[in-house]
Amino acid sequence: MSAGSFVAIALMAFAVMESVTYAVHRWVMHGPGMAWHASHHRPRRGRFERNDLFPVCFGMLTVAVLFTGTAVPALAVLLPVGTGITAYGVAYLVVHDLYAHRRFVRLPRGLPVLERLAAAHRVHHRSSGEPYGFLVPVGFAGRGVRRSRGPAVEGSDREGPADQDD
Repeated sequence: MSAGSFVAIALMAFAVMESVTYAVHRWVMHGPGMAWHASHHRPRRGRFERNDLFPVCFGMLTVAVLFTGTAVPALAVLLPVGTGITAYGVAYLVVHDLYAHRRFVRLPRGLPVLERLAAAHRVHHRSSGEPYGFLVPVGFAGRGVRRSRGPAVEGSDREGPADQDD
C-alpha cells in the first residue's frame, strides 16, 4: 500500500469515528452502558470513574484491529484504519478529558474552537441529551439544545465533572 493510500484511509477512519462515537454514546452509553457511563455525569470521586472502562475496551478493540492489519496480509487495510481510530482516540482524549474536564493535566484555556466543544459538552452534561458527538457536536447551536427522550441522569443538572479540577 502506498503512503498516500495509507494516509487517506487513516483520515477516512478518523472522520468516520465521529459518527461511531455519536452512535455509541447515544445508544450504548446512554442505553445499556449507563451503569458505567452514569459515573461521568456525576461529580468524580478520585482520579478515575467507571466510565473510564469504555476507552479501555475501545483501546483493546483497536489493538486487535492494528494487530490483525499487521499479521494478516489480506487484511492489511486494517492497519491504516486502526491508525485513524487511534488518532481519533488521542484527539478525543485531548479535547474531552484534558481540555473539557481538565483531568490529569491542565491545558491552557481560551482556544475558541476548544471552548465551543467544551461548552457543547457542558450542555450535554446538564441535559443528558444532545449533543452526543464530541469533535463535531451536532445538535449544539451554542444556545439551546434538544432534549433526550431518555431519562436524565440523576445529578446531571449540575455541571458535574465537566469543570472539576483534579
